[in-house]
Amino acid sequence: SGNKVGDLRKRWREDAIEMKPDWLSILIGINDVEKTVTKENGFDLWEDNYRFILDESLKANPELKLVLLNPFVLASGRLANLNAFKAKREIVDRLCMIVSQLAIDYNAVHVKTDEIFDEAARKVNAQQWIWDGIHPLPQGHELIARNWLQAVSKATNTK
Repeated sequence: SGNKVGDLRKRWREDAIEMKPDWLSILIGINDVEKTVTKENGFDLWEDNYRFILDESLKANPELKLVLLNPFVLASGRLANLNAFKAKREIVDRLCMIVSQLAIDYNAVHVKTDEIFDEAARKVNAQQWIWDGIHPLPQGHELIARNWLQAVSKATNTK
């Protein structure tokens, strides 16, 4: 939908908090790349907006369980051009570092989606998983879902 973390912040109460979730899973960031976040700036505001939605969620439900997924990008489709891919990947890597810190700070389950796709692309190829560099194919969605389930199961000690 092209949403960025600032867009989530604007509608967070209605879209998330009012649903009164017990678990909340967030995957955001790629749409911010080169729009609200560039190599030079935007990271602090991105993190502030992300922290806002996490803080508001936990205020509404202090027992809320969080799952944070890293943004990701692969060199496929329109990002098969190495320069285009590298420009986005540099920013995505920094966003992933922020998500890693947020996962620690908020005691969240952390799904390193970027690493999962990197490994999958090494085994087959990037086009197998993501058609345009950022949007997963059905098998890419399945890869995310499988790894989400494994991470949550491990965190909750269930199988």
